[in-house]
Amino acid sequence: MRTVRSKLLIALLLAPAVLISMVMIAAIATTLGISFLRQFPGDLQVTLANYIAFLSQPFLLKAAYQTMALGLVVTAICVVLGYPVAWFLVKRDTRFRNAVFLIVLAPLLVSIVVRTVGWIIILGNEGLMNALLISLGVIDSSLQLMRSFWTVVVGLVHVLLPFMILSIASVLSKIDDDVIEAAMLLGARPATAFLKITLPMSMQGVAAGSIIVFALTIGTYLTPIWLGRGNVNVLAISIHEQALISVEWPAAATSAVLLTIMALVFMAIFLASIRRMTRR
Repeated sequence: MRTVRSKLLIALLLAPAVLISMVMIAAIATTLGISFLRQFPGDLQVTLANYIAFLSQPFLLKAAYQTMALGLVVTAICVVLGYPVAWFLVKRDTRFRNAVFLIVLAPLLVSIVVRTVGWIIILGNEGLMNALLISLGVIDSSLQLMRSFWTVVVGLVHVLLPFMILSIASVLSKIDDDVIEAAMLLGARPATAFLKITLPMSMQGVAAGSIIVFALTIGTYLTPIWLGRGNVNVLAISIHEQALISVEWPAAATSAVLLTIMALVFMAIFLASIRRMTRR
């Protein structure tokens, strides 16, 4: 009787995951199928023309390049900025730790729309930054602080940095301090103990945070279109235009499939690199 109940409980717990997985698989299969159609809805003729058209359009290739570059840059900056903060939250027992923790969580309590509008207010032509520089006499006229790749990077780092910090902190908290103390008693310097023990043991947190940040970055739409103002075109924007403005569903499906493939390839390469680093 207990066995039947335990199996029923497991089935009930797995049911939502199975349902969500089936929906995701169906969505991916549908998108993949539409990408091989010449027209949808309508003619169901199978063709590779959509993929050939994607690879022959410099605009879409540039969007793909900017998407991957944005993902890599934002992820790298989040790792560099997030690791010290995560280490401080876990390893430092000071009265400022709770305040820093609240600062880390604060961006997650605000909508991404509000945060992006905040950066527009700060970096706009008549924003706070230009007003401050003009009042100090540093510049005579407003600087074009928006409409650039790095403006979008700043906005996305602000949005996604908490995910990196929390991912790394969760792994750092599981590292036994006695291991590091033993290494230092055996003659290891603090820097050596960090590079040989702490960093390799925390790479799982770095990997988890990097995958989250990279995946969210390459799929972002709002921040590039608001802060980039048309100068930073990513595949999410192109897919939106193809699907809802041009109503070219096969072309949009092709862009989505290629974006997914590129993301999986980059993640596989990254995870392979992480495994090599941890083995060393």
